[in-house]
Order: sequence, then structure tokens, then C-alpha cells
Amino acid sequence: MSLLLTSIRDLILTQKNTNKSVELAEVYGAMLWAVDKGIYDDPELEDILTERCMSDVQDGEVYTLTKDCVHLISEPYLIGGHTRLMEQLSTMHFEKPDLLITRQSDERAVERTRSFFNDCTVVQPGTALQKIAEIVACLKPYNRVVLHIHPDDMVAVIACRILKRITGAKIFFVNHADHVFTYGSTVADVYFEISTFGLHRDLKKNISGKKSFLGIPLSTQLVQKKHPLPGKNDVLHFFSAASPFKFKPVKEYDSRPTIHRVLSEFKNSTFWIVGANPYTNIWWWPLKLKYWRRFKILSSVPYASYLKLLEKADFYVDSYPTPGGTAFAEQLVNGRRCVGLRAPIQGYSPADNLKSQTVDDLIKSVLHSDNDEAVIESVFAVNGYDAVKSRYLECLYSNVLCANEMEKYVPWTGDIAVYEQTGRIDSAIPPAVIAKLISYQRGFLFAVLRELSTIQKVKMLIKLAHLKLKKIAGKGARSGNI
Repeated sequence: MSLLLTSIRDLILTQKNTNKSVELAEVYGAMLWAVDKGIYDDPELEDILTERCMSDVQDGEVYTLTKDCVHLISEPYLIGGHTRLMEQLSTMHFEKPDLLITRQSDERAVERTRSFFNDCTVVQPGTALQKIAEIVACLKPYNRVVLHIHPDDMVAVIACRILKRITGAKIFFVNHADHVFTYGSTVADVYFEISTFGLHRDLKKNISGKKSFLGIPLSTQLVQKKHPLPGKNDVLHFFSAASPFKFKPVKEYDSRPTIHRVLSEFKNSTFWIVGANPYTNIWWWPLKLKYWRRFKILSSVPYASYLKLLEKADFYVDSYPTPGGTAFAEQLVNGRRCVGLRAPIQGYSPADNLKSQTVDDLIKSVLHSDNDEAVIESVFAVNGYDAVKSRYLECLYSNVLCANEMEKYVPWTGDIAVYEQTGRIDSAIPPAVIAKLISYQRGFLFAVLRELSTIQKVKMLIKLAHLKLKKIAGKGARSGNI
């Protein structure tokens, strides 16, 4: 562990103010979420902070469990697969479950999510102990709690641990972020797996509950479609979409050689990437200069335009070195030709069997292979809505645990240390996290800067200055309205 992280953890444990200890633990968790230092959980910290909070929250009352199930999420989003996974699971219940949101969230996302649940409650702002007490009060009538928390949500973890002691409720943890650090190893009775990568990463954690495979359900029906095999002179459109970090080269894993080969061998082709930033993702610049008109990078497009681009695509290419979860499988069952490289982060769907180990093999796949029907069949066996629903409900209501089925379909070739950083930190840490950290001790700013790479130092200082200016502008606007 780095000196910076050790210092933060020590302060969490020695801090006499419980509220500040829990808040600082969330800062610590957010940093480990952003920076892979080979640390993927911290059960000792969960134990210690829960004991410190117990006397402030537990009231000795005996509770009667009168309701079936509630889902708990840190923060819903309008886009992305995490919120969608929770929404899909909600539709699998016999009756709509309730929802509790632990953090202040985009109101549009909250309103969208409400439609999937019977009753929706958002925890009010306050100190850590106030929020823990409110979460416990909201959850105490329920027999079952399904967690969809952010990796740094220590408040929710502590609240659910206290809840288990006072009511005996059963906790199920859907670990959406199974590829990064996360709190929650001590809280769940059942810890759901969604991928082979998560299965292997969990071997480095100290999970106290039982494990059960869930899988990510597909939301689309199968579109049967045959595709003619292309020639090298055909006009072809290749398309990929994901968050910028999923395309960022790391170690020997790099998508640029693939794109270069596609554009050089298929001279009438275009390659579109949606989600990357053409200005700040500088690793794209050499490709863009070489294939100016045929290589397109868009940070975002309206949803209608996105669908039009997808409709024009002859090939959907999964992001690399970090894949798009089940996005690749979704495009497969939608009837699109799917190709890609087998990523170090893998095992979210048997659709991985359509991916190639080398760039040469990928080019051969484009020229000589259509989507394999056996692969599509295996995708539905693992990720089909009904298959996931069966595993989910049997676990919740009949205590049936499922073994991870993925390795039966796709042999593991991943790399769980792909993003681990042993030297300087070269990944971005959210500036709000750093601002929160230095609000406890200003000296932490210099400690952070010492551990950042040169590029990240510059970016962090610019982002902190921008954050400060926004705060000043916000204060000015509020005072002008008085």
C-alpha cells in the first residue's frame, strides 16, 4: 500500500469523531475505486467502523418484518448498465419491490427509476451517522435487501450490518463493479457474481457470505439475421461505443493496432467510436491524423443519432482493453455482426467466443465468419432474461446457490492485475474526492501530488482550480439572490 493510502487509513482509525471517520472512509474507498493498488476490499475497516456506529444507531427496539423486499442503490444514472441491471432485476419480482437511494441524485434519473419500483425514498443529506440511522429506519420492515451500492458507500454497508443485527434481514449484494475495489465483503449473506472476472478477482477478497452466480440479463429479443461475407474492397462501417477509459491503452493491451489494420486492409471502410474524447484522449491523435476522414471519434451523440449510426454499422467492435459488459452480447442478439479482441477483463457473456486472440485472427473473422448460432444459444443460456430470473428468484426465496457457468462456455484467459499500479498513479482521481480529502488535512494535497504521475499532477491541479472557481461562482450567485 502507498504511503498516502496508509496515512488516510490511519487517520480513519485514529479520528475520534465517528462522522468524520466514516466520511473519510468513503474518500479512501473512492480513491481505491479510482486507482488499482492491488487492494480490493477492507473487511477490517467495515468491522471497526460498524462497532463505533452501533451505540449511536441501535435503539434496542424489537422489529417485526412486514415487507418482502427492497432494493438499495447509492445513486441511479440515466445511462449506463449498472442502473439498468437493477431495473431489470426489479421486474423479476412477483410484485414491484421498493427502492431506497442513499445519495442525492439527478432528479431525472430518480424519476426514471421510480417507474420500476413500488415506492422510492431518497435519504436526506446529513452527517454519516444521521444517514446510517435513516437507512436503518427505512429498511427495518423488510425481510430482504438487495444492494447495488457504489464501491465507496461505507454508510450503506454499516447501515445494513446494523440492520442484520437488529432485525435479522437477509442481505444480497449485486456487485456491479466486480473489477475494482469495493466495500461490502462483510455485509452480504449472498454475494452475487456477474462474471468470470469477478470470480477470479474475488479470490483476492475476504468475503464472509456465500457466493452465487447471477449473470447480467439481456434486455432484447433475438433478431435472426444472416450476413454476407465481405470483400476487402467493400464499403464497410465499423462501430464501437463505451466510456473513454475503456479504450485507454494499458500495459500491452491496446486497441489502436486493430483499428489501424482494419482501416489499412479495408480501404473503403470507416471506423466510428462514440464515447471517447477526441481532445483529451491524446492516444487517438496519430490514428486520427493518418485516417482523418475514415476514423471518427465522438464524445457523445443524441440517442436518436446513436441508433442511426448503429443501424449503418456492418460490424460492432467491443471496446478494448476494457469490454462493455454485456453490450457486445446485446448487439449480437440484435442481429449485428460482432467482432473484437479477447480482453483481459472478460467473462461477462459467452459472446466472448466471437472475439479473437490476435489482430490477424480478427481480420480473418471479419472476412470468413458470420455470427455463430451456437454462441448465440449459449448467450441465452447464461444471460437470457429467463435464465437470470430463475437464478435470482431461487436464490432470494429458496436459498438455492448457483455455480458460475461462464467457464463452462469460455475458458479463462484474463488478467486480474491489468490495471494494478505499483508506481506512480497514472489514472484519474475525481477532483471532488481530493477536495474532500484535503478538507480534513491540507497536507494531503502534497501527499497526493507526490504520488501522481506528471500528467495527472497537471490535470489534478487544473481540475481543483476549476472546482474552486465553480464553488466561488456558486456562492456569488446565491448571495446575489438574497
